Amino acid sequence: MATIRDVSLLAKVSTATVSRVLNGSVPVSPERREAVMAAVAQLDFRPNAFARSLATNRAHGIGVVVSEVSSGVYGGILQGIESVIEGHAMHMLVSSGHHQAAIERRAYDFLRQRRCDALILQLDGASDDEVAAFADTDVPVVVVGRSVPALPDRCIYLDNVAGGYLATRHLIERGHRAIAHVAGLAGVADARDRHTGYRQALEEAGIDYDEALVADGDFMEDAGQRATQSLLDRERAFTAVFAANDQSAAGAMRALREAGLIVPDDVSVVGYDDTLLAHYLVPSLTTVRQPLQEMGQAAAWLALARLGLDARKEVNLRFEPVLVERESVAAL
Repeated sequence: MATIRDVSLLAKVSTATVSRVLNGSVPVSPERREAVMAAVAQLDFRPNAFARSLATNRAHGIGVVVSEVSSGVYGGILQGIESVIEGHAMHMLVSSGHHQAAIERRAYDFLRQRRCDALILQLDGASDDEVAAFADTDVPVVVVGRSVPALPDRCIYLDNVAGGYLATRHLIERGHRAIAHVAGLAGVADARDRHTGYRQALEEAGIDYDEALVADGDFMEDAGQRATQSLLDRERAFTAVFAANDQSAAGAMRALREAGLIVPDDVSVVGYDDTLLAHYLVPSLTTVRQPLQEMGQAAAWLALARLGLDARKEVNLRFEPVLVERESVAAL
């Protein structure tokens, strides 16, 4: 494997000159730059990325923490981030927090140790104070999927209360009054806000809130199925289910099907996120759309701006949910 000294000997320049050409830190004459680049190509020289980051104080990488890399939700956010930073010759280093504060802290520390130029954090377990502490460092931090009061200009987020309201109001407008809710992971702000929106829509319509029509899930299919089965076991009649996300809705639909109920003829179902899963469920799922890629893009633009790499003046911080009607809701 070729070394920087091999390049300097072939180009007939000093190793310092080779470093200057590769790092772009100091102007070099066109002749010497051409000689160095010709030698690099001939020797197929590949500089050590870590050593180069030490020399330039720039790793050309954005560290990202998301709750679950396997989820379609966070995949959309990651696609949005990548679509922006690749145009600036930067790459992503991704780690999962699994909705737990301790694991999120380890993921954050891991990315800091890799000398990422900036960090984009989607955290569910950490408190607002902890997230603010993460941002109180020399590494630029952007928060996505959450509004932290101490960081008003560094958060990209969706109005999840409005989303829960939209989903429930849609069912009410279709004539449903006994509406069950499969909630998300307890303690997670997204789950709490969507549940708040559910309650607001019921209250506005004059429908009493009934704890017996609410069951906890964890945003995954299996938990959505178990939660829906527990609702059926309570023998409290309901004609519709609002699930806290599309994966929970998929589990709910399976539980209903196994109980001999037909969606939407017997029970209507609304999900949340508008992931690819919503398109392929049978029937296709009415859901609340999060503009996931757009939110990821906004987070990336904000991170680049804090690095001084992009001069765009406005980045949308707050996004609004949109109801997407498909086939899983029937009118009474």
